[in-house]
Amino acid sequence: MALLRSTSTAQGRDYPIEHVSDEGEVIELRNGTPETLYAKAKRELVAFKLGLSETLAADPRVSDACVRANIALARYVTVDKRTLKPPVAYLSNISMMAEAAIGSKTTAGKIRRTMVELGYWVDVGQTSDGCRLYQIENPRREAVQMHICEAREKLREDDTVRKENERRRNADRKAGRVPKTVTPQALEGAKIWDDRVPISDPNYLRAHLIDSSSEEGNNPTAGPFSILGREFPFPVPQTEDEAVSLLVSLFEGKENRPGLINYFRNKLMSGNLTPADIEKHLEAVA
Repeated sequence: MALLRSTSTAQGRDYPIEHVSDEGEVIELRNGTPETLYAKAKRELVAFKLGLSETLAADPRVSDACVRANIALARYVTVDKRTLKPPVAYLSNISMMAEAAIGSKTTAGKIRRTMVELGYWVDVGQTSDGCRLYQIENPRREAVQMHICEAREKLREDDTVRKENERRRNADRKAGRVPKTVTPQALEGAKIWDDRVPISDPNYLRAHLIDSSSEEGNNPTAGPFSILGREFPFPVPQTEDEAVSLLVSLFEGKENRPGLINYFRNKLMSGNLTPADIEKHLEAVA
């Protein structure tokens, strides 16, 4: 803390007469208003205490209890009117526990050791009753200011990552709600490009289930459903009659055809019937 000149009457003689009050105090102008050095010292001490509290609040090595204890001790630090210097102060364990909401003498002792170790309290002796005398300082102001800048940048980076992760999770949840099967309701409002033949036409579906490409025609493993795709579901017929007509064409010539039609009709109308389902069933009964 910067020390100010004494305002004693003797030293007041060193100043021009217009800067000395009738009581011998030195007067300076602050923003055009007269101010004694004693008033200036008190104002600067208040500013110092406020700055110290701000440093302690942001210091990661200082606990909340230490901040409260420093506020309690700083109450007893005033300005000596003769020297304009803040005198040393002491705070007993009982006073610290009462004024700073400290739970025990053991905690009070830990607070003293921490504040002395970090340099906020400078031990300058003790009273006749054995209470330690301290001078309060603010030695970690610059270090804490650097910590604040680094912490702010780290928190911003963490917040950006959090928001990006949240955006991805929301996108994944939305993707999980997309229907896996195409239904007429899901296609409402969408523009569908077909081959100018109704997709519910049994003959059209039957024709496209047959291997008619030259490439697959030369493939001995290609089945009758290879063009449409084994896992791609059949389009949902618009009526039950269309569903029955399609199934009749698919199982033409097969034994137990009425039973097969009834078995697959519900799956077809729900949009879950695939060529692979039919192939698997036909292989099982072959």
